[in-house]
Amino acid sequence: MILLSLILAAAPPILLEPDAGTAHRLHPRRVTASSFLENGWNKHAQNYLPLYVADDDPATAWVEGAKGTGVGEAIEWWGPELTRAKSFRVFLRNGYQKTDKLYRANARPKAVKLEPLVQGETGPRTTGTAVEVELKDVLGWQEVPLPVPGKVQGVRLTLVSTYPGTSYDDTCLSDLRVYVEGEDPYKAELETAAFEQVRSYAYERKMAAARNDTQAKLEWAPRYKTEDLLIQKNNDKQQTALYQTERTPTKWLALVPAKDSYKAELARAKAVAELFDRANLNRDGDKSEARAKWARVRSALLRPQKAAASSALSSMEDPGLMRVAGLLHLADASFFEADATQAQMRAKIASTRKAEARALSSCINQCEADRKGRTLTESEEICDCADQCMGCMDDRETSLSTRSQQLKHQLTGGEFVQGTLAQPTAFLRGLSEENGARESWINFRQTLVTYSGEKADTVLVFGNKDAEDGGEPVYVHVLDWSEAGGKAKLTSITTFIVGLESVRVLRYRPVTSA
Repeated sequence: MILLSLILAAAPPILLEPDAGTAHRLHPRRVTASSFLENGWNKHAQNYLPLYVADDDPATAWVEGAKGTGVGEAIEWWGPELTRAKSFRVFLRNGYQKTDKLYRANARPKAVKLEPLVQGETGPRTTGTAVEVELKDVLGWQEVPLPVPGKVQGVRLTLVSTYPGTSYDDTCLSDLRVYVEGEDPYKAELETAAFEQVRSYAYERKMAAARNDTQAKLEWAPRYKTEDLLIQKNNDKQQTALYQTERTPTKWLALVPAKDSYKAELARAKAVAELFDRANLNRDGDKSEARAKWARVRSALLRPQKAAASSALSSMEDPGLMRVAGLLHLADASFFEADATQAQMRAKIASTRKAEARALSSCINQCEADRKGRTLTESEEICDCADQCMGCMDDRETSLSTRSQQLKHQLTGGEFVQGTLAQPTAFLRGLSEENGARESWINFRQTLVTYSGEKADTVLVFGNKDAEDGGEPVYVHVLDWSEAGGKAKLTSITTFIVGLESVRVLRYRPVTSA
């Protein structure tokens, strides 16, 4: 039985600028919505997208796209995974605050419901206690405190009622900020990077509108809707079998049951999985076909597509496809031979390891001197000085750098193409990323794109996180295309997601109107 609770909060105060005190600001990794407005004024979706609640610009806004005032429509803000949170302080800039005239002309949220979110393997899940509050109908910022459980990743805002607009029924929300109070280590550099992604996204969309996007070969639909073809939750026996099975795309895709609705796409997914198993950059040296036989390259995006893809595929959980959006059509990208810097990178790794060894020795000596002659804490009893210096006590600010590990991944990874630079048949990228909030790890994520002519046929995304939960799911996207008016369009994306807890097959199709 699921118990739902709801707090009815008092009307929030009006603020010229948010004052969050000691709380830390978080920035979204993605923002999705049940709908957004699409019309002739918004041809390039530069103003009305969900992500614009995070750009700190009152001249942009999320505008819901349902008929009427949009009561029941919702927007979801997804940030970093937290494990020791206590509360969110949510600040809202209600309505379309570009000008006072536009603010009054459009509808504004009146009563809203805020719900904490976590990401389950089968989709978003609400957690903790929901808060319902009536916003004031004024310009400026308003704060809504939201208690959250320790484990939380996002917040959903649902429109319960609205203030009517003088000219339009469309309900607008200019900005939504989230600050957190809790005990998770705050990583300012990661939050700054996330905000820069939002700003880059906004800039790219505005540039697309200015140049009318006439040159890009790939034309994205405004958004795509999701159809569930298969949702199979794995029982304990199936999870045990998966956990004991070598985690390769080929072996995990073999667990997807065959169905007529995606039979052809599954065959294509299995074909790219077999290619990946041969090219996998986790293989030592030349045992990787990519490292042994393919060309090491640098990719160049002639016409960036990430912003348009992020907008169109805002409902898609896996960001891997969006990261290579500019490479899906070869007319929008090109490849160049990479500089031969392997020897230099190996030398850099060696010198970095020496520096880290010196730092470790110094840290251990300091730790032992500090512990001498006193009673050890419970944590110190568990972690000796060497372990403490390597981060055993979860203090990321004092643990040693993993720079040499990152450099090693860079040497192992990179970008490779099969075939010629002008007409590749496959592209493989291996990229190291730091993941986690309280716990951090280096995740080496690989993305393989196969081509049929100039168009991408499949995209496989494979992360390496080794964890008790079995690691990340394996994602394979199978793409189908059409052409009209000199533009290539994605008519469907069939996505296979195989994880420890579930096996899912989803199909994304374009929606041309709200």
